[in-house]
Amino acid sequence: MSNNSSDGDIENLLFIIANLPDFLKLSICRTKVKELVEMTESEKKETIIRSLTSINLINQDKLVKLTKTWMKVISEIEPYELTKILHSYLVILDSVKLFDKLDPKLILNTFSSLEEDERDKLLVCIKEALFLNPNRGKIMKNIPTNLAKVILN
Repeated sequence: MSNNSSDGDIENLLFIIANLPDFLKLSICRTKVKELVEMTESEKKETIIRSLTSINLINQDKLVKLTKTWMKVISEIEPYELTKILHSYLVILDSVKLFDKLDPKLILNTFSSLEEDERDKLLVCIKEALFLNPNRGKIMKNIPTNLAKVILN
């Protein structure tokens, strides 16, 4: 998911990763997270935008598994880095119309299926990313109510 990849490359990569066995999917996602952490803020945003723009091409069942793997993997990184990545996601929510492409229930169910320590870390870091953002009110308007309740509780 490097910055100089074409949109087709990201689509193809996501499709390939989504169709891999779980152990390979986990390994590749860890590699991609390391790459994402090393990117500049603008590269992170561009990569996330391009990835999220392509998710509707993935079969729903495979997307659920890929989403869970991604959540597990990002929950493994240092909280500071996780907060920066989640900040990038929050900033681009409106521009990618994520919740038009992805049912918020899918995200919530996938999140709920994680281990408690993974959920806790993700929640703490997303709250930090949200509350450190001066545009948090605008961002919260782009988050469906059921997800916002989980974040704010």
